[in-house]
Amino acid sequence: MAEDPKGILSVLRHPLFLLIVGSVIGSFLIPWISQKNDKNRVLREARLKKAVEIVDNNTQTLSQLNSMVTRLGIFHKDNIRLKPAPAKLIELQDKLADDMNRHYAEFERNGWWWYRSLNDQAVILEIVPPGGSDKLRNDVNAYADNITQTVAAFNDFWHKCLSKEYDFEENGKVTQIENKMNERLGQLATERVRLVNNLVQDFSVGP
Repeated sequence: MAEDPKGILSVLRHPLFLLIVGSVIGSFLIPWISQKNDKNRVLREARLKKAVEIVDNNTQTLSQLNSMVTRLGIFHKDNIRLKPAPAKLIELQDKLADDMNRHYAEFERNGWWWYRSLNDQAVILEIVPPGGSDKLRNDVNAYADNITQTVAAFNDFWHKCLSKEYDFEENGKVTQIENKMNERLGQLATERVRLVNNLVQDFSVGP
């Protein structure tokens, strides 16, 4: 025997039934939706914070690297201009060595490390699967390689400025090394802008 549609409709319209349905929605569905929205909001904020941290850490790293390149450049430029005596030059080289070691120690505390854990952080923020992301790994490795090449680019100039064979002729061998260094650093800086943008984009995805 078929059920009376009007009877079913009357049950559905009954205040007690509506109260029960409303209670279920209020007790379970609405809190679940609210909790999910809160979680998504927290994750979005955490991802944005991490993207800002990437930019800040990159800026700090570049500031430390640039301070070393600038220190070397000033040393060589001043020597070309002032032409110090041999004894004075040794004194200036000792001072340069102390300054460079201090700057490099500051860079080394964070410059080699801050990007190494980005893939694990992306997993925590649910940006990538638990196993990680090949794209993010590649972006991190590319950035790490850029920093390694940047340090290598001014290493030769650094060692030449401290060597016994150092000369401060305006168009001498050391100046040519400096010019080659500056050209390479410019190339790496252009590439690094793209790499940092990739890392920021990696942390800007998700719900």
